[in-house]
Amino acid sequence: MFEKKMALAIWCISIIAAPTAAVASGSGGGGYGSGGSSYPLQQIPRDPYADAYARGKSQFKKRITCKKCEFSEGVHDSVTAGKVAKRVKAGEFQLNEKQRADVMIFMERRYGVTA
Repeated sequence: MFEKKMALAIWCISIIAAPTAAVASGSGGGGYGSGGSSYPLQQIPRDPYADAYARGKSQFKKRITCKKCEFSEGVHDSVTAGKVAKRVKAGEFQLNEKQRADVMIFMERRYGVTA
């Protein structure tokens, strides 16, 4: 009789433990970040100028320091950057108004210049 109760107990434990092991191994749903969580993911504050900086950097490389551009050797100091900033403000490079604003944000943050 003891053997039958022990076999029944082992069988019940194996039935209960099997699904728990599957969820714990990551094959089940409901884990953090899998969409099953009822808690929202924490939002990281974003720098409002981050996108403008990235766009300005891209335009700066494409229109001002490219291999065929006037500053193909690059801009390495704030004095040269100041001269470039004045020319950007004057509209000497092929940039529209939004691109000019983005390039100026990039130059202000990268080189510390204002024009």
